[in-house]
Amino acid sequence: MNIIIIFNQVATLFIILFIGFFAKKIGIINRTVNKKLSEILLMITAPLLIFTSFMMDYEKEKLTNALYVMGIGAIFFVVSIILAEKVFFTKQPHQKRSVIKSAIVFSNCGFMGFPIIASLTNLFGQEGVFYAAMYVVVFHMVLWTYGVVVFSGKTNLKIIKKALISPSMIAVYIGAPIFLLQIPVPFPIKESASMVGNMTTPLAMIIIGAIIADANIKDALSGIQVYIISFLRLIFMPLLAYGLTLILNVPKVAADICIVVLAMPVAVNVAVFSEKFDSESLFASKTVTVSTLLSIITIPLILLLIGTNALG
Repeated sequence: MNIIIIFNQVATLFIILFIGFFAKKIGIINRTVNKKLSEILLMITAPLLIFTSFMMDYEKEKLTNALYVMGIGAIFFVVSIILAEKVFFTKQPHQKRSVIKSAIVFSNCGFMGFPIIASLTNLFGQEGVFYAAMYVVVFHMVLWTYGVVVFSGKTNLKIIKKALISPSMIAVYIGAPIFLLQIPVPFPIKESASMVGNMTTPLAMIIIGAIIADANIKDALSGIQVYIISFLRLIFMPLLAYGLTLILNVPKVAADICIVVLAMPVAVNVAVFSEKFDSESLFASKTVTVSTLLSIITIPLILLLIGTNALG
């Protein structure tokens, strides 16, 4: 029964993804519409989902778990950066190497991590998104520092400052005091924020489906490199996290959140950055597409690894 619950919840999300795929194929969604939907998600629905995740009773254990998620997240960014820099594909040209390194380091923890964690309340409880938001804080810090340096070859303080005042980060800045000080939020504000924030899950999957529909699937599925990157991103990294969190005796909820966000496919930001900084954008799109398609199989397997123990 527990296995069925996990597969049903993940299957539901990917059915929504395919709705986005077909909506793009038949012309309901075009690139302009998908770009605007992405802006709505990034600027409105995801920040409100993060904001409402802080609206729960304060418990020391929740704060401890949140700090564990941030700490483990930071450790794994360091580990993944070292692996990407020193071990994998060291002889590739700079433009392709920048895509490979960022694909190994950055998972799609926002667009896909939030929806999947939000849907699995039986595994993570209502505070799952709260913990995931703590990981995303670290993600944004690394993305707009290391990520920018990888693609541009230089540090851009202006971009970093802009990232620190992004809507998602502002949601954390506002939500954290509400949680820590237990500041009451008026019902209409809380309810409206919750309703709009809950749009994040279906909206994110529709957007990803439309992105995949834009790719040449036959071309995307060719080439061994994208499969190696997908293996590292979808299987190697979460299994490494699983082993490390066991060794460090990290609280299970915090460990599981980190494992799940690390099991997500290559971040859409990799394709966005590659286009912005004139790297190999086609290759970047292939890594996003292939890893996302393969994640239909790998995400349930990773969830089974952590979920069977959690659910008993």
